[in-house]
Amino acid sequence: MARPRNADGQRTRQAILDAALDLFSEKGYFGTSLRDVATAVGVRESALYNYFAGKDALFDALLTAHQHSKIERLAPLAEGPIADGRALLEQLALAHLEVFVEPREQKLHRILMSDGIRLARVGRINLYERMSSGREQLNVLLRRLIREGWLRRGDVSVLGLAFFSPLFVWRQLHAIDADLPMVRDPKTFVRQHVEQFLRGAAAPPARVSVTRRVPSSSPRKAAARRAES
Repeated sequence: MARPRNADGQRTRQAILDAALDLFSEKGYFGTSLRDVATAVGVRESALYNYFAGKDALFDALLTAHQHSKIERLAPLAEGPIADGRALLEQLALAHLEVFVEPREQKLHRILMSDGIRLARVGRINLYERMSSGREQLNVLLRRLIREGWLRRGDVSVLGLAFFSPLFVWRQLHAIDADLPMVRDPKTFVRQHVEQFLRGAAAPPARVSVTRRVPSSSPRKAAARRAES
């Protein structure tokens, strides 16, 4: 089978992205030059401009590829039928933790934690948008859970923060190799987290209000009780 005409270009572009990810995570975004990336790939620095306009564009391509990959991976959970809201939330949480521990994800996380704020402050990246990739996808899922009675009504942005914040804390603890039970046993952590989340967000069960009628006393009996007292 003939190889696609641009196969070599696609491989070179991916090699540049891979080398940039490694170098940015090791030396930092600001400590890495395009010459460093070109040397790691084994091409001339000028060749990099055939694929990326500059270092900012190269970094943005890394973030965009990561964002698309995560959205595609989580789409089946977010878009599939909801048979059990609790089980779905556990699957969603565990899927995120599984993404967090992947080598590429860990490298990108180190870059964002070390240089992301500085890049955002000088206007080179929209850090909020990048760190909340898939936010709308989650909001759609939360709206479905509310509509189908698994969660009570509320602001989906606030619910999203309540659901994801503990997962991001777990990510930070994992990144520093914290020797904690919640890091060593992510499945138990996920179950406990979803249980705690649902205690504050689960829709209350429907209750039938029964008004008990208390028979009133006759005036004669009431007068007798007052006399006895």
